[in-house]
Amino acid sequence: MMPIFSKGVPRWALLASALAIFALVPPGAWGQGPNLCLWRHLFQLSACPACGSTRALAAFFHGHFAQALGFNRNVIVTAPLLVGLLLDDLRRAVERRVGSRRVEKSRS
Repeated sequence: MMPIFSKGVPRWALLASALAIFALVPPGAWGQGPNLCLWRHLFQLSACPACGSTRALAAFFHGHFAQALGFNRNVIVTAPLLVGLLLDDLRRAVERRVGSRRVEKSRS
């Protein structure tokens, strides 16, 4: 069974949307505006282990790999993991759809 999120939104739709946004919005745009890091505000940290991850993912999906590593080195793990999760969810959706068609044909 494919994971379902809030109000029946499939995970693949959320992942595809997030990756599309990272690919469309330039990395520099993510640094604008207020700092929304919950960890920095709660614990008064100068930086948390995830700081720069959003900019790193945007840079990665724009093909700026050195810049992505400069923002946050965890992009080495997170970017391929996000792509892998999306591909796995899409594979499962296709398998489920093909399986349901086979069942319909066998009933006919």
